[in-house]
Amino acid sequence: MKIYLASPFFNDEELKHVDELEKVLRDMGHTVFSPREAQLPEFPFGSFEWRTNVFRNDLNHIKWADVVIGIVKDNYDDTGTAWELGAAYILGKPVYLYNPTGNIINLMLTDSLHAYFESIEEIKAYDFDEAPAKPYMKEVK
Repeated sequence: MKIYLASPFFNDEELKHVDELEKVLRDMGHTVFSPREAQLPEFPFGSFEWRTNVFRNDLNHIKWADVVIGIVKDNYDDTGTAWELGAAYILGKPVYLYNPTGNIINLMLTDSLHAYFESIEEIKAYDFDEAPAKPYMKEVK
């Protein structure tokens, strides 16, 4: 399965979750596109060319993916991740959410997802081929 991994990766805690999930998904046999691994160093960071090409590359990979998995930890912890998840939903891609903190999240995320996880063990046990629905059943913000 081709998976787009949407996540913030701006500090050590976020990177720990991204590293772990990339490894787990790849060990399960999936092909993973992770934006943090595709920062296009041939363009000066932050330049118009870099921004334009990173945006296009990420969007093209959302379209390429069979599913999009997002990592969140707070209600609004990263606008880029929220945008990627919304784009995936609008494109008809199944959206999966990994919330390692278990914090309450916004209904726009919870009600657009196909499956919800709070632990890596849940992800390891999930059958991506059968892809059963696994809704978020907690309180929303």
